[in-house]
Amino acid sequence: MEAILLGIYATIVWLIYFKFKLLPWTTPHKVTVGVIPIVGLTTLILLLNVFAPSSNDVRVINYVVQINPQVRGQVIDVPAEGNRPMKKGDVLFRIDPTPYELQVKEIASQLELARTRLRQSRDLAKSGAGNRFDVERFETEAAQYQAKLANARWELDQTTVLAPTDGTPINVQLRRGSYAVPLPAMPAISFVEEEFQLVALYHQNELHQVKPGDEAEIAFRTLPGKIIKATVDSIVWAQGQGQLPVSGMVPQTGIQPTPPGRFAVKLDIAEKDRDLFLAAGARGDAAIYTERMAPIHIIRKVILRVGSYSNYLIPKLH
Repeated sequence: MEAILLGIYATIVWLIYFKFKLLPWTTPHKVTVGVIPIVGLTTLILLLNVFAPSSNDVRVINYVVQINPQVRGQVIDVPAEGNRPMKKGDVLFRIDPTPYELQVKEIASQLELARTRLRQSRDLAKSGAGNRFDVERFETEAAQYQAKLANARWELDQTTVLAPTDGTPINVQLRRGSYAVPLPAMPAISFVEEEFQLVALYHQNELHQVKPGDEAEIAFRTLPGKIIKATVDSIVWAQGQGQLPVSGMVPQTGIQPTPPGRFAVKLDIAEKDRDLFLAAGARGDAAIYTERMAPIHIIRKVILRVGSYSNYLIPKLH
């Protein structure tokens, strides 16, 4: 955009001083002609960075669920395929249910026996041949087996692991014959949800004019030539550099490098663009248009669109 403005300015200078010779090409005029674009462009860029700040670090962040079975056992079926979208409730994999089915049958038999003894003890207590203590003992025993049966049935249900929401299992290495265990450190499958967040990272002094609700636009490298409309949801006024680890050490401010001090701006994508596929980890550029200095927003919009179309170019030699 700056090159376009300089080209327009150069054309005007040529028309005035050389084509129509409306003004003499003297030293004062030469200095004036040279100073105007320097001051003008500098002022324009400074105003743009305040009232229409841009970021070249926009990220699509998806939630990733580490799928861990609630029970252990040998895997007998894996319907899930890596990088194939699935719906909520679809079967990811199945664990051999045989030991859990046997456990349900065993506890069900014990529960039935406990209930039979409970009925008999109540009848004996009513006839005076039994005592209340036996009734209470068998009542407790029946209640315990009832709870064990409910837990055994729940464990049996957990042998079939379902997709928690719409999404895609990634890098599915689980195979039939594997042994699955309910350990958080050893997830069976990584499941990427369809739900995502858009986050743009800005330098700290770029955000003093930005407010929730401001208009924003995004150009992703995965979608050349496409401008996605959005609005500012919120500014995350926190980052890791604002937190001290719990330790007995005195905080140090030495020469070791620290990450750039940026704040994240959460963006809400417009309704008309919500059906677009945005890959997890996709990167791009964004611009936020604040309430002030609206006339210069058009320049930022042109810059963003030129950059979007330049994503069609792949400048590599191999």
